[in-house]
Amino acid sequence: MRNPEDKKTVRKTVLMTESLAKDIDEEAKQRGIKPNAVMNERMEHPNRDDNKPSNLVEFQDFANEAVRRMKQFSEKDATYLEREANKLWTF
Repeated sequence: MRNPEDKKTVRKTVLMTESLAKDIDEEAKQRGIKPNAVMNERMEHPNRDDNKPSNLVEFQDFANEAVRRMKQFSEKDATYLEREANKLWTF
């Protein structure tokens, strides 16, 4: 069950270009979700290109390497780095 603060209760009318509306509808269709969900995601994460798969893979590889190297010197610090890197995966 959702937290009360996570429930969407405010309705707004938004004007957009025809091409943007088509883009949102197409993405929703491909992902099997409602266009409203796509619009909410885009508002919450306006720089969605930052989280494209290639960047996420590169980040994960870098984090894994940092943790691997840190373990040689401090297991505690390596665990801390790993935990902090995992937090960045949460949107």
